[in-house]
Amino acid sequence: MTRLLAAGVASVLAAVPALGLANTKLTVNVNTAQQSELQSVAGLDRNAAHTIIQYRNRNGPYRSLDDLAHALGEPTADRIASQVAFDGPPYIGPDKPAKKKKPK
Repeated sequence: MTRLLAAGVASVLAAVPALGLANTKLTVNVNTAQQSELQSVAGLDRNAAHTIIQYRNRNGPYRSLDDLAHALGEPTADRIASQVAFDGPPYIGPDKPAKKKKPK
């Protein structure tokens, strides 16, 4: 019984690369991602991630690749199109800390 189970597990593990699961690219939602998540997209550096967030904060959530092209430029948007998603609730950052009152 144990040998049968071990053989079954081994065959499933051997099939994972054949199914293409080993090279699956995950998409990053540009409406919910923080800067570090955006920087994980191949082709986006720190400045591009910051630009995406600034545009999102000023103009609201991205609805399509065209919106992203307005922020980054069409060549960059086309290059990362397969790695980004636009659905889901927009990212709402943490509350800003209250300012401390200065003692008199």
